Amino acid sequence: MTTTAIAAIESQTLVTSVLEIDGATVCGARGAVFGPLDASSSAPITVVLGNRGSGRTSLLLAAAGRMRINKGTVRVFGIDANTRAADVRRLTGIAGFDAIDLLESEATVAEAVRERVTWIAPWYRRVRHLRHADVAQILQPVFGPMTAPDARCLVRDMTEAQELLLRITLALLEGPRMVLVDDLDDVKDPCERAAVADRLTALAQAGTFFVVGSADERDLNLFSPQSRAIVTLGR
Repeated sequence: MTTTAIAAIESQTLVTSVLEIDGATVCGARGAVFGPLDASSSAPITVVLGNRGSGRTSLLLAAAGRMRINKGTVRVFGIDANTRAADVRRLTGIAGFDAIDLLESEATVAEAVRERVTWIAPWYRRVRHLRHADVAQILQPVFGPMTAPDARCLVRDMTEAQELLLRITLALLEGPRMVLVDDLDDVKDPCERAAVADRLTALAQAGTFFVVGSADERDLNLFSPQSRAIVTLGR
Protein backbone atom coordinates (compact mmCIF):
# COMPACT_ATOMS: atom_id res chain seq x y z
CA MET A 1 0.00 0.00 0.00
CA THR A 2 1.35 3.39 -0.94
CA THR A 3 2.07 6.18 1.53
CA THR A 4 -0.76 8.25 0.08
CA ALA A 5 -3.25 5.40 0.52
CA ILE A 6 -2.12 4.82 4.11
CA ALA A 7 -2.39 8.52 4.83
CA ALA A 8 -5.92 8.51 3.46
CA ILE A 9 -6.94 5.85 5.96
CA GLU A 10 -5.16 7.47 8.89
CA SER A 11 -6.82 10.81 8.17
CA GLN A 12 -10.26 9.31 7.74
CA THR A 13 -11.66 11.35 10.62
CA LEU A 14 -11.01 14.43 8.48
CA VAL A 15 -13.00 13.04 5.54
CA THR A 16 -16.66 14.03 5.69
CA SER A 17 -17.83 11.42 3.18
CA VAL A 18 -16.79 7.84 2.56
CA LEU A 19 -18.16 8.15 -0.97
CA GLU A 20 -18.50 11.53 -2.67
CA ILE A 21 -19.85 11.94 -6.20
CA ASP A 22 -19.72 15.37 -7.83
CA GLY A 23 -21.13 15.76 -11.33
CA ALA A 24 -19.95 12.27 -12.27
CA THR A 25 -20.76 11.31 -15.85
CA VAL A 26 -19.89 8.27 -17.96
CA CYS A 27 -20.52 8.59 -21.69
CA GLY A 28 -20.98 5.86 -24.27
CA ALA A 29 -21.40 5.83 -28.03
CA ARG A 30 -25.06 6.80 -27.65
CA GLY A 31 -24.62 9.48 -25.03
CA ALA A 32 -24.45 9.50 -21.25
CA VAL A 33 -24.53 6.10 -19.55
CA PHE A 34 -25.27 7.94 -16.33
CA GLY A 35 -24.92 11.43 -14.97
CA PRO A 36 -24.29 14.09 -14.21
CA LEU A 37 -24.74 12.63 -10.72
CA ASP A 38 -24.23 14.26 -7.34
CA ALA A 39 -24.34 12.23 -4.14
CA SER A 40 -22.41 11.64 -0.94
CA SER A 41 -22.44 9.01 1.78
CA SER A 42 -20.74 8.52 5.10
CA ALA A 43 -22.91 5.51 5.97
CA PRO A 44 -21.50 2.03 6.57
CA ILE A 45 -23.70 0.73 3.72
CA THR A 46 -24.54 2.69 0.58
CA VAL A 47 -27.28 1.20 -1.60
CA VAL A 48 -27.11 2.17 -5.27
CA LEU A 49 -30.50 1.64 -6.91
CA GLY A 50 -30.68 1.40 -10.69
CA ASN A 51 -32.07 -0.92 -13.31
CA ARG A 52 -29.78 -2.78 -15.66
CA GLY A 53 -28.68 -0.30 -18.27
CA SER A 54 -28.91 2.62 -15.83
CA GLY A 55 -25.14 2.82 -15.41
CA ARG A 56 -25.23 1.32 -11.92
CA THR A 57 -22.42 -1.16 -12.57
CA SER A 58 -20.32 1.56 -14.23
CA LEU A 59 -20.76 3.78 -11.18
CA LEU A 60 -19.69 1.02 -8.82
CA LEU A 61 -16.64 0.21 -10.94
CA ALA A 62 -15.74 3.89 -11.08
CA ALA A 63 -15.93 4.07 -7.28
CA ALA A 64 -13.67 1.01 -7.14
CA GLY A 65 -11.04 2.71 -9.29
CA ARG A 66 -11.64 0.24 -12.09
CA MET A 67 -13.41 2.48 -14.61
CA ARG A 68 -12.74 6.08 -15.57
CA ILE A 69 -15.54 8.60 -15.67
CA ASN A 70 -15.66 11.21 -18.42
CA LYS A 71 -16.70 14.20 -16.33
CA GLY A 72 -16.91 15.14 -12.67
CA THR A 73 -15.30 13.34 -9.75
CA VAL A 74 -15.83 10.25 -7.61
CA ARG A 75 -13.92 10.26 -4.33
CA VAL A 76 -13.51 7.30 -1.99
CA PHE A 77 -12.20 8.19 1.47
CA GLY A 78 -11.31 11.55 -0.04
CA ILE A 79 -9.25 10.04 -2.86
CA ASP A 80 -10.11 10.91 -6.48
CA ALA A 81 -10.87 7.59 -8.20
CA ASN A 82 -9.91 8.99 -11.60
CA THR A 83 -6.58 10.64 -10.87
CA ARG A 84 -5.48 8.18 -8.15
CA ALA A 85 -7.18 4.99 -9.30
CA ALA A 86 -4.38 2.72 -8.08
CA ASP A 87 -4.71 4.06 -4.53
CA VAL A 88 -8.48 3.55 -4.63
CA ARG A 89 -8.03 -0.02 -5.90
CA ARG A 90 -5.82 -0.76 -2.90
CA LEU A 91 -8.62 0.37 -0.59
CA THR A 92 -11.49 -1.40 -2.32
CA GLY A 93 -12.62 -4.88 -3.26
CA ILE A 94 -15.38 -5.99 -5.62
CA ALA A 95 -17.85 -8.87 -5.68
CA GLY A 96 -20.82 -9.73 -7.87
CA PHE A 97 -19.37 -8.37 -11.13
CA ASP A 98 -19.71 -11.29 -13.53
CA ALA A 99 -17.27 -9.85 -16.06
CA ILE A 100 -14.58 -9.68 -13.37
CA ASP A 101 -15.06 -12.08 -10.46
CA LEU A 102 -17.42 -14.78 -11.75
CA LEU A 103 -16.36 -18.14 -10.33
CA GLU A 104 -15.71 -21.21 -12.45
CA SER A 105 -18.78 -23.41 -12.06
CA GLU A 106 -16.77 -26.66 -12.00
CA ALA A 107 -14.32 -25.44 -9.36
CA THR A 108 -14.60 -26.45 -5.74
CA VAL A 109 -14.81 -23.92 -2.94
CA ALA A 110 -11.31 -24.89 -1.83
CA GLU A 111 -9.95 -24.35 -5.36
CA ALA A 112 -11.62 -20.94 -5.63
CA VAL A 113 -10.19 -19.85 -2.28
CA ARG A 114 -6.71 -21.17 -3.02
CA GLU A 115 -6.64 -19.44 -6.40
CA ARG A 116 -7.36 -16.09 -4.76
CA VAL A 117 -4.88 -16.70 -1.94
CA THR A 118 -2.24 -17.58 -4.53
CA TRP A 119 -3.03 -14.45 -6.55
CA ILE A 120 -2.49 -12.10 -3.61
CA ALA A 121 0.48 -13.93 -2.05
CA PRO A 122 4.03 -12.69 -2.71
CA TRP A 123 5.52 -14.35 -5.79
CA TYR A 124 8.13 -16.17 -3.72
CA ARG A 125 5.61 -17.78 -1.35
CA ARG A 126 4.25 -21.19 -2.29
CA VAL A 127 0.60 -21.62 -1.31
CA ARG A 128 -0.13 -25.14 -0.14
CA HIS A 129 -3.37 -26.99 -0.74
CA LEU A 130 -5.99 -25.90 1.76
CA ARG A 131 -7.45 -28.32 4.26
CA HIS A 132 -11.16 -28.35 5.07
CA ALA A 133 -10.41 -26.61 8.35
CA ASP A 134 -8.46 -23.89 6.52
CA VAL A 135 -11.38 -23.19 4.19
CA ALA A 136 -13.89 -23.19 7.02
CA GLN A 137 -11.76 -20.70 8.95
CA ILE A 138 -11.57 -18.38 5.93
CA LEU A 139 -15.32 -18.54 5.27
CA GLN A 140 -16.50 -18.15 8.85
CA PRO A 141 -16.14 -14.36 9.29
CA VAL A 142 -18.35 -13.68 6.26
CA PHE A 143 -20.84 -16.54 6.59
CA GLY A 144 -21.22 -16.22 10.35
CA PRO A 145 -24.21 -18.32 11.51
CA MET A 146 -25.20 -19.13 7.94
CA THR A 147 -24.39 -22.56 6.53
CA ALA A 148 -21.10 -22.29 4.68
CA PRO A 149 -20.42 -24.63 1.75
CA ASP A 150 -18.08 -27.56 2.24
CA ALA A 151 -14.58 -27.18 0.85
CA ARG A 152 -15.35 -29.92 -1.70
CA CYS A 153 -18.62 -28.32 -2.84
CA LEU A 154 -18.70 -27.27 -6.49
CA VAL A 155 -19.54 -23.66 -7.23
CA ARG A 156 -22.46 -24.80 -9.39
CA ASP A 157 -23.99 -26.63 -6.41
CA MET A 158 -24.02 -23.66 -4.06
CA THR A 159 -27.08 -21.53 -3.41
CA GLU A 160 -27.09 -18.02 -4.88
CA ALA A 161 -26.54 -16.58 -1.41
CA GLN A 162 -23.59 -18.89 -0.74
CA GLU A 163 -21.97 -18.00 -4.05
CA LEU A 164 -22.29 -14.25 -3.45
CA LEU A 165 -20.95 -14.58 0.09
CA LEU A 166 -18.03 -16.64 -1.22
CA ARG A 167 -17.23 -13.89 -3.71
CA ILE A 168 -17.38 -11.35 -0.89
CA THR A 169 -15.07 -13.59 1.15
CA LEU A 170 -12.55 -13.63 -1.69
CA ALA A 171 -12.75 -9.84 -2.02
CA LEU A 172 -12.09 -9.42 1.70
CA LEU A 173 -8.96 -11.58 1.61
CA GLU A 174 -7.01 -8.56 0.36
CA GLY A 175 -8.07 -6.50 3.38
CA PRO A 176 -10.01 -3.72 1.62
CA ARG A 177 -11.55 -0.84 3.55
CA MET A 178 -14.61 -0.93 1.27
CA VAL A 179 -16.25 -3.67 -0.79
CA LEU A 180 -18.52 -2.87 -3.72
CA VAL A 181 -21.13 -5.57 -4.32
CA ASP A 182 -23.24 -5.56 -7.47
CA ASP A 183 -26.49 -7.35 -8.31
CA LEU A 184 -27.72 -8.15 -4.81
CA ASP A 185 -31.08 -8.81 -6.48
CA ASP A 186 -29.53 -11.75 -8.35
CA VAL A 187 -30.14 -13.66 -5.10
CA LYS A 188 -33.70 -14.47 -6.03
CA ASP A 189 -34.94 -16.12 -2.84
CA PRO A 190 -36.16 -13.31 -0.51
CA CYS A 191 -35.06 -15.13 2.65
CA GLU A 192 -31.59 -15.79 1.25
CA ARG A 193 -31.25 -12.19 0.10
CA ALA A 194 -32.25 -10.96 3.54
CA ALA A 195 -29.67 -13.31 5.07
CA VAL A 196 -26.95 -11.87 2.80
CA ALA A 197 -28.00 -8.35 3.83
CA ASP A 198 -27.76 -9.37 7.49
CA ARG A 199 -24.21 -10.58 6.92
CA LEU A 200 -23.27 -7.33 5.15
CA THR A 201 -24.68 -5.41 8.09
CA ALA A 202 -22.63 -7.48 10.53
CA LEU A 203 -19.46 -6.98 8.49
CA ALA A 204 -20.17 -3.25 8.26
CA GLN A 205 -20.53 -3.10 12.03
CA ALA A 206 -17.09 -4.73 12.23
CA GLY A 207 -15.60 -1.88 10.20
CA THR A 208 -15.89 -2.64 6.48
CA PHE A 209 -17.82 -0.20 4.31
CA PHE A 210 -20.08 -1.57 1.59
CA VAL A 211 -21.58 -0.12 -1.57
CA VAL A 212 -24.35 -2.43 -2.75
CA GLY A 213 -25.99 -2.31 -6.17
CA SER A 214 -29.51 -3.52 -6.83
CA ALA A 215 -32.42 -2.99 -9.20
CA ASP A 216 -34.97 -3.89 -6.53
CA GLU A 217 -36.14 -0.93 -4.45
CA ARG A 218 -37.41 -3.35 -1.80
CA ASP A 219 -33.81 -4.11 -0.92
CA LEU A 220 -33.69 -0.81 0.95
CA ASN A 221 -35.82 -2.46 3.62
CA LEU A 222 -33.08 -5.05 4.21
CA PHE A 223 -30.85 -2.40 5.80
CA SER A 224 -31.74 -0.14 8.70
CA PRO A 225 -32.16 3.56 7.84
CA GLN A 226 -29.53 4.34 10.48
CA SER A 227 -26.87 2.26 8.70
CA ARG A 228 -27.52 3.02 5.04
CA ALA A 229 -27.48 5.79 2.50
CA ILE A 230 -29.20 5.71 -0.89
CA VAL A 231 -27.97 6.68 -4.35
CA THR A 232 -30.63 6.42 -7.07
CA LEU A 233 -29.86 6.33 -10.78
CA GLY A 234 -32.33 6.79 -13.63
CA ARG A 235 -34.94 4.08 -13.30
